[in-house]
Amino acid sequence: MKYEIPKEIKAKPKILGLEMRELVILLISSLLVLTILRDLVHSVFMIPYFVAVIGFMIYLFMPSGHNPQKRHYESSILFFRHKKSVYHAMDRHKQENIRLRQERRAEGGRQSK
Repeated sequence: MKYEIPKEIKAKPKILGLEMRELVILLISSLLVLTILRDLVHSVFMIPYFVAVIGFMIYLFMPSGHNPQKRHYESSILFFRHKKSVYHAMDRHKQENIRLRQERRAEGGRQSK
């Protein structure tokens, strides 16, 4: 008999690409949103409303493209919790900075000779 030995012991069980904890949170939050806001939606728009809310909930739990190892809901929490008084430098002119560094190194090499 051959037994398959898992390579990752700490791997969490997943269904549809979501961990069990995230799947439960997704189901509970979508049911809450659907039931709480159902009275605000006209009966003609009920099915598109269900589709839109469920689609948005699935989007929130998908992996974020800009923040590795984070989901979209975690990225939005980080976005709204960041401190506006803290300065974060951005490298807006990356190519120009690289060119200037190379020119300065070249000038420094000429001066030392």
